[in-house]
Amino acid sequence: MTQINTRVTQQLDYRWRPIEQTRHADIPKDILPWLRTDQSITTKLRTAGDLIVELVSEYWGTPTPRERMRLGLKTREFARIRTVILKVDGTAVIYARSIIPARSLKGSWRYLPYLNNAPLGGYVYRSRNLIRSPIEITKLPAGILSNCSEPLWARRSIFQEYGPGILVNEVFYPSISELTNAAGRF
Repeated sequence: MTQINTRVTQQLDYRWRPIEQTRHADIPKDILPWLRTDQSITTKLRTAGDLIVELVSEYWGTPTPRERMRLGLKTREFARIRTVILKVDGTAVIYARSIIPARSLKGSWRYLPYLNNAPLGGYVYRSRNLIRSPIEITKLPAGILSNCSEPLWARRSIFQEYGPGILVNEVFYPSISELTNAAGRF
């Protein structure tokens, strides 16, 4: 199992800003396409190699203040909090934390708590009525993932079909840059 600095990663409670307001020259050129794409990351990773989803944790809990604010949730509103590591050919490439409010578990989304090791992205992109918020990004400090000593780039957006939607945070390991060409056109 991948080692995670749970004290820090539980929240991913950092300052996020729209990707358009970030100097792209500051972002490594092989990571920028992953941050910018509005396509399914799951689909892109599958074209690059053998994708495995490692479920780190999944539980009912209270989102962080910034997560609640971003989703428009009440202070004590519960959500399904799911963290996973996406691996391609055995190498960790993305750490993801998804916030799924109880009010969003309607229609086909009512099955989301039962995904286990299936990727969330592969499921939500099936919807024809899916609306996605603009992508926000941040640069996270070194050591946020205990097996990575470098600062990491992350993105987040809300997928909306039911209720307040689903907030998906994705942290990109430097190893994802090795998959940029294999993932095809962005």
